[in-house]
Order: sequence, then C-alpha cells, then structure tokens
Amino acid sequence: MIASIYYMLAGVNPAALPALRIAATFFFLIYLAGGAYIFRNRHRFFDRDPNVDNDIPAVRKVRIEVVAIPYLVLTTLILILLISLWLA
Repeated sequence: MIASIYYMLAGVNPAALPALRIAATFFFLIYLAGGAYIFRNRHRFFDRDPNVDNDIPAVRKVRIEVVAIPYLVLTTLILILLISLWLA
C-alpha cells in the first residue's frame, strides 16, 4: 500500500503540490472540528431516548462505538496520507 501512495504522489504536478497540501490540511482541520462537535454534543446525540424501548446503557455504548471506531480509523488513515503528502 505504501508503494501505491508514493506512485500516486509522484504523478502529482509539482507546481500544484503546495496548494494541494494547504487544501488537504484545511479540510482535515474541518474534519477534526466536526469530530470535536460530535464529541462535545455526544450526550445530545447518544444519550437515553424516551421514544425507544429497551434503551439500556449497553446499547447506548454500542451506538457511540459504531461512530467512534470508524472515525478514529479514518482519522488515522487521513493523517498518514496527509503526512506523506507533506513529506513528498
């Protein structure tokens, strides 16, 4: 996988690389801000819902994990790609 990333980055026009780095960093910061918003409002999104039957704490924890685990995996992958973009 690492070799394919290097081949992809090698095909990028060197004149466009600085703008691509800045844009990717900007959108990554927006992505992190969205994650911070969800984390700060997690009680509103994931707490007890009176309209749902059998809404026990274990179910609420699973709902948080269903969102948090893919978010953390995608954040790690995007960060690795962004670092490789800055080092190219």
